[in-house]
Amino acid sequence: MSPAREPGREPEAARTPRPGRPVAGGQYAPVAVVGMACRFPGADGLDAFWRLLLAGEDAIGPGTGTRAGRRPGGYLPDVDLFDAEFFGVPAPEAAALDPQQRLLLELTWHAVEDARTTPRELSAGPVGVFVGAGSDEYAFLSRAGDGPPSTYTMTGTGRTFLANRLSHFHGFTGPSLVVDTGQSSSLAALHQAVQALRRGECDAAVVGGVQLNLTAEGDEAVEALGALSPRGRCHTFDARADGIVRGEGAAVVVLKPLEQALADGDRVYCTLLGGAMNSDGDRTALTAPSEAAQREVLATACRQAGITPADVGYVELHGTGTALGDPVEAAALGGVLGHGRPDDRPLLVGSVKTNIGHLEAAAGIAGFIKTALALFHRRLPASLNFRTANPAIDLEALRVQVCARHRDWPAGDAPRIAGVSSFGLGGTNCHVVLGEAPAPAGHEDGDVPVSAVPVVLSGPTPAVLRRRARDLADAVEGPGRALPLADLAWTAATARTAFGHRAGVIASHPDELAQRLRALADGSPDDGEGGLVQGPRGEGRTAFLFAGQGAQRLGMGQVLYKEFPVFAQVFDEACARLEPVLGADLADAMWERQEVDRTEHAQPALFAVEVALHRLLESFGIVPDLLIGHSLGEVAVAHLTGTLSLEDAATLIAHRARLIGELPPGGVMVAVQAQEDEARRVVDRAPGLVAIAAVNGSRSVVLSGEESATLKAAAHFEDLGRRTRRLRVSVAGHSPLMAPVQKGLRSVAEGLTWNLPVGPPIISTVTGEPVEPHRFADPEYWVQHVCAPVRFVPALGTAHRLGARYFVEIGPGRALTTLAAETVGHGTERFSAPMATRHEAADVAETAAGAHVFGLPVRWEQVLGGPARRVDLPPYPFQRRRHWLDTADRTTPPPSASPDPQWRGDPFDLVVTSTLQALGLGPESDLDVGRSFSELGLDSRMAVALRTTLARITGRSLPTTLLFDRPTPASLIEAFRADTPL
Repeated sequence: MSPAREPGREPEAARTPRPGRPVAGGQYAPVAVVGMACRFPGADGLDAFWRLLLAGEDAIGPGTGTRAGRRPGGYLPDVDLFDAEFFGVPAPEAAALDPQQRLLLELTWHAVEDARTTPRELSAGPVGVFVGAGSDEYAFLSRAGDGPPSTYTMTGTGRTFLANRLSHFHGFTGPSLVVDTGQSSSLAALHQAVQALRRGECDAAVVGGVQLNLTAEGDEAVEALGALSPRGRCHTFDARADGIVRGEGAAVVVLKPLEQALADGDRVYCTLLGGAMNSDGDRTALTAPSEAAQREVLATACRQAGITPADVGYVELHGTGTALGDPVEAAALGGVLGHGRPDDRPLLVGSVKTNIGHLEAAAGIAGFIKTALALFHRRLPASLNFRTANPAIDLEALRVQVCARHRDWPAGDAPRIAGVSSFGLGGTNCHVVLGEAPAPAGHEDGDVPVSAVPVVLSGPTPAVLRRRARDLADAVEGPGRALPLADLAWTAATARTAFGHRAGVIASHPDELAQRLRALADGSPDDGEGGLVQGPRGEGRTAFLFAGQGAQRLGMGQVLYKEFPVFAQVFDEACARLEPVLGADLADAMWERQEVDRTEHAQPALFAVEVALHRLLESFGIVPDLLIGHSLGEVAVAHLTGTLSLEDAATLIAHRARLIGELPPGGVMVAVQAQEDEARRVVDRAPGLVAIAAVNGSRSVVLSGEESATLKAAAHFEDLGRRTRRLRVSVAGHSPLMAPVQKGLRSVAEGLTWNLPVGPPIISTVTGEPVEPHRFADPEYWVQHVCAPVRFVPALGTAHRLGARYFVEIGPGRALTTLAAETVGHGTERFSAPMATRHEAADVAETAAGAHVFGLPVRWEQVLGGPARRVDLPPYPFQRRRHWLDTADRTTPPPSASPDPQWRGDPFDLVVTSTLQALGLGPESDLDVGRSFSELGLDSRMAVALRTTLARITGRSLPTTLLFDRPTPASLIEAFRADTPL
């Protein structure tokens, strides 16, 4: 205190600073609140908090559990629980981590989800983190313990890490700081965030406030100050006001410049128009409020917001309910915001402290969220515990009215405007001005463009995935949840982080979606059944398998033609090139005249459908790394790789079909259950012309040739009890009977323009190996093609050897992917058939979901057939376990001091057990082997210890870069199994 000042004296207290003229300019542009999350007493989440406010209830009660015997207050339950695994925090570090850090980590994740985005999307530009906090009680407990500080003590209890850990985990690169101005800390942090956004220091901001009252000593300190209410309730502006009741909690909000939020189509709760901060200075005693300072901060905030005081309809008070503070705050409000108001429109005020207590450092953000929700819902909750005004407050003269009952917030001639005040005990004052959100742009629901949509969801573990499925089913079936499926699918795909364990649920209406979600939640059915696709994220290349003749069916492609303009356009272009050569309307033959089984129509029809389907999947972002064409499927490959133009490819396939169709009858094809070698021995001994036309599996070949010779060869295997099936064809493809076609085909092929293929490697089904570009562009390759056997199984083996793990069938049916699953399906592969059945829209949706499960980046707006909007989905269900100072002593000791896992030669058991041990987790814990060691929470010290343990157990020399070279448990397990040098 300045020696020239007298305690308690405040000169010029009655002077009211004039708000002045609104300040214009980009530096004062409005800021949007686009996401919020909270945990307050009696309210775990925004919806619960709003219900508490509307019900006019308080959450004040006696302490329970570790807080038993404490004064009545607003307490959070289960502050010792935390989902450490989700945040990659090992158990020993989690025990050292201030629960305030834990709260902020979880709430930031939920706030970003509430903003209908992901941390990755939000952090496309710099994101600032601003945290208001003032309590270090966990650090006090840590210092009071018996043991020495640990490796994690500084980062676990240092207050700066309340912000820094959020930035680190979420990848936010803007300013990262903690603001401590006492009881105004969180509102001051909000004000600093707005300034940083306006200065261009960040593109978005995350603002948090947190307060946990972990010790009775904290209560005693406040009591010694004389601030606690003997009644255990806060009576703001009431004659019974006798002090505060302590509360605790945390909240996080996400901010963006309003202009950007509107451009992004964000849901806006409210806007921040302006704000101001100042200090009491030496105008009063250190802890006494200053009316003059409060008047100044109110007036400056209005000026910065570009409004007049009369524009403000409601103020969320600092409102502590103290005999000294309430009259000062009321006088300042009346002097600035009440001045000149009409008698019938007093300034409405209230205090959330009457509901949940005084959250001290988090009090400002609690009042802010209450006011933001009030603006969003256009309703004003009641301020509790008000009967008779404090005799030191003349509400009528001040033009102020306590909002003692909840009411609608009527619209006036101008948008609704509110203020929020928060004043620090040491004199730091803050006031922000909130505005009603602009009316959202109109969105026409209309009809869902596609008849089936994939709704994708994921979790770090299968258990979390099932829980999320159950939560989403509850939301879909809940009251007032008639959301368009496309909107729900769009949000699930684009506004939720995709974890390692994934699923896609295919549905055409909400009831079907809910039913299938519950089936997933219950652990059934299997992958690919019941409209569900599920499994761990895969690794590897994508191979497209183009079908040959025999896959055709009546009506193929008709549904996709109606629902997907990309498919329709490409199909029409192909037909336009084919029909002059065919002399027929191809679509009519396929969909109306039932002539699709005629060779001269089947082959061109398959070509057109396959090219269109490939382009459709390409528009989805599902593109191949390898190409395999089964028989005539290679013609589609030739066009798609630029070897032939669309016109030349259409010419080739149309003449190929015509020439084959002109062959005399008499040839047959029979699928036989046999190995290639034994089939070749039978064929070589058979009288007449018969050959192996295709090798489709390790025990699946197709015989082709003259009818009598072919049927006799097939009968040999029937006599052995093998399965045989005569194919629905009129000619003996890929047999010597095709020889008469070659001359005419050579003439056609030599008249075309051939280019070297570009794009993904082509694995030839003539050789079963990658084809040399010049050979694929040689007309003679295509002349021999019609007689050469289709070596599909060797081609699949080559693709698998080259890293293909995701196989997509391009064409009707699922014959090729079934063969592929039988041949190269070892458990880590995935197979999709986007035209597996006549329910083509559902099949395509299932393929998009399958691609997502495998890990491909899918363009969801194309999958859903048009634009969609983001909507609310259930928040992430954290799987919390107890982590506290007393659990640190019970965590598994460092690996060097632990008994080594018994080595039985099983790399999986060795790596999993050793990793869990390094993380301080028991053998019963789940470990996602697909996540990186750093994501699992392994720090450098643990990584060195894990490598040492593995080297000692296996007796192998392991490099110091082991976990850098093999960044996931899965890759390390694979390396040990392969017994390759590490």
